[in-house]
Amino acid sequence: MAHSLSTLLDIPLVTVGGERRAIRNFLFDDRSWLVRFLVVDAGRWFGHRLVVIPVTALDLPNWAEGAIHAHLTTRELVASPHADEVRPVSRQQQVAWERHFGWRDGDSSWRGPSTADFPRQEFSISSEDDDPHLRRTRDLISYQVWAKDGFLGLLEGFFLEDASWHIGYLLAKTGNWIHEEKIVASSRVRAISWGQRRVVLDLSADIAVQQPSR
Repeated sequence: MAHSLSTLLDIPLVTVGGERRAIRNFLFDDRSWLVRFLVVDAGRWFGHRLVVIPVTALDLPNWAEGAIHAHLTTRELVASPHADEVRPVSRQQQVAWERHFGWRDGDSSWRGPSTADFPRQEFSISSEDDDPHLRRTRDLISYQVWAKDGFLGLLEGFFLEDASWHIGYLLAKTGNWIHEEKIVASSRVRAISWGQRRVVLDLSADIAVQQPSR
């Protein structure tokens, strides 16, 4: 049984005291395809506070109940690290790219070279605090999925395997008016390129498509 990961954006994270908070995003390891963190809105009605919660502090999703239970009180949830403190690859590359072309970090008034003048490329990550394999699922939506012999489709979603935090399958769609869904195993991903916005598979298109039970 596989479940669409986007379904979890519609169910709450429930603290030990029973308070409910919205899930906003997921961070996963691009080698193991295991979800490592959830990005959760720990704020109240008067303001948002996005924090990262490790899955080790959570129960597995309760699909029947429609909730994820945390081993945290509301106070502990609010005190969790801010989402900006755990930088996925997209943010790491963006910072490196801006530094390379002369933008000042965090200075919205700075006007460096036009982004149109440079093809976006990938740079090595120098910070020891950053994980070069940490990806944010929403960053990958609309990435191109390429098989060994050509274009397969645009990445539209992820499927979480039952009773685990493992992303077992990816959903790609082709076509402008009539969409065709293609589901491929995450284990067949050879590379993910931030610069090219591309997911590359290690097999040909005719054997890439699978159909998990869901």
